[in-house]
Amino acid sequence: MNSALYIGATGMKGLSQGMQVTSNNLANVSTIGYKQQGILFSDLISTSQAGMGEWWNNQENSRVALGQTGKGVQVDSVRTIFKQGPMESSNTVTDMAINGKGFFQVTDGVSLYYTRAGDFRPDNEGVWRTPTGLALNGYKYNEDGSLGDLQEVKIDKFGTMPGKGTARVDLTMNLNSGQDNAVNADNPYFGLLGLYNATAAKPLSSGSYSYAQGMTLYDAEGNARTVTAYFDGAPDSTSGSMIEFLIAAGASAAGKTDADGNVIPPSPGDGLLMSGVLQFDASGRLTGMSAFTPTVEGSKNLADWQPAELKDGLPQLTLDGATMAVNFGVSAAGGWQNAPASAADVGTDQSKLPSMGADAVRAKDATTAYNSSSPTGAYKQDGYAEGVLSAISIGTDGTVVGRYSNSQDQNLWQIPICRFTSEDGLRREGGNLFSATDDAGQMDMGVAGTENYGAVNAYNIEESNVDMATEMVNMIITQRGFQSNSKVVTTADQMLQKAMELKR
Repeated sequence: MNSALYIGATGMKGLSQGMQVTSNNLANVSTIGYKQQGILFSDLISTSQAGMGEWWNNQENSRVALGQTGKGVQVDSVRTIFKQGPMESSNTVTDMAINGKGFFQVTDGVSLYYTRAGDFRPDNEGVWRTPTGLALNGYKYNEDGSLGDLQEVKIDKFGTMPGKGTARVDLTMNLNSGQDNAVNADNPYFGLLGLYNATAAKPLSSGSYSYAQGMTLYDAEGNARTVTAYFDGAPDSTSGSMIEFLIAAGASAAGKTDADGNVIPPSPGDGLLMSGVLQFDASGRLTGMSAFTPTVEGSKNLADWQPAELKDGLPQLTLDGATMAVNFGVSAAGGWQNAPASAADVGTDQSKLPSMGADAVRAKDATTAYNSSSPTGAYKQDGYAEGVLSAISIGTDGTVVGRYSNSQDQNLWQIPICRFTSEDGLRREGGNLFSATDDAGQMDMGVAGTENYGAVNAYNIEESNVDMATEMVNMIITQRGFQSNSKVVTTADQMLQKAMELKR
């Protein structure tokens, strides 16, 4: 009977701990990133009844535990159930939920912790922190696109992206060959160059060319420059056609100044960047081109214009320090052929124009010269001005992308996901935090959304995975079990009382 008292007491003690686990789950039913706990019980070691030992030891083929009595119950373990919690949408990009396995890594500057609660907010210095002040760790992108060391995620709300000079401009158009407006008897392939005058209100009058394409390009400092490509017919001794072109830039906003800071007035040739000829076959398909650039800024002297340098088969021009390729849709496979020393050597001889040769590579969207259509054009370039951070976005792979006022995007941070060999070995630290222990095993840090790592969902938070209905049922069962064990104690007490009354 004394044993029954102790057995009932162990049941009450164990079930009271079970009620503690259940009540803790119910208390955290609305806690962000909370993971439900489950309690497991095991029986206490049993003892054999007296007189059974000889029979037990005589068994050879089978031993059945006859005559053993239990000693009660004990708490075997309290486990964390790491099943996925439901997602709740939010209107804040820094609210992040992990869909799958893994944890965010946060730090107080000394120790590392792990959490599923992704309700981060930037502080006054731009560091992303939990509500309790711990900083989120991540990898910062370097300027060359590589990832740096692990550090606290910090984004300057007023951060800027430096401007980038244009490296390539693609001109896709149809040019009606039309007539030759910029007639130059001595230099018929540089008529536009001869007429250009930067000091005039219009460097070229509208009657001196057939078509013009305005463009916004960017110099080496990322400053926007207005650039115009002019086109006009040119004489051709073959069955095809030729169109000369001239690319020129308008005056920069700052203007040129001398050593004393005085503005230098433009010369007639200021802004000239490139001059050349496009060559088409009889059907209007682009077959080749020639291009010249000035070696002396502002010079209109053809002796100062040399064949443009080629890079990847495309001619290069320079705009205030920014070297850019001009792509009409044809490139030289082996460089210029029969290139003269300067444009002054061409004169009226078409054969002295530099050629791309028969191996010229033509793109599918190359410029054309169909007489049946009016001139039309478009351009595409890869430069941009300086921009200010206007918004951020977070991909499912944890990449934080900054969007700037210059319509450019830039990768800023990579938020990693942490996995452990045994999640059950993590230690709860309160505040939605876990800490690593030896029992948790190895910690691996990887890219979200890849194999074995959960995906990051921005504008979401992970709710508690506690099922309230299940916990209410557990609470009822635990309460009834506790009540039954308390009845065992009172009943055993009554039995002892009756036994004591026998001596009376």
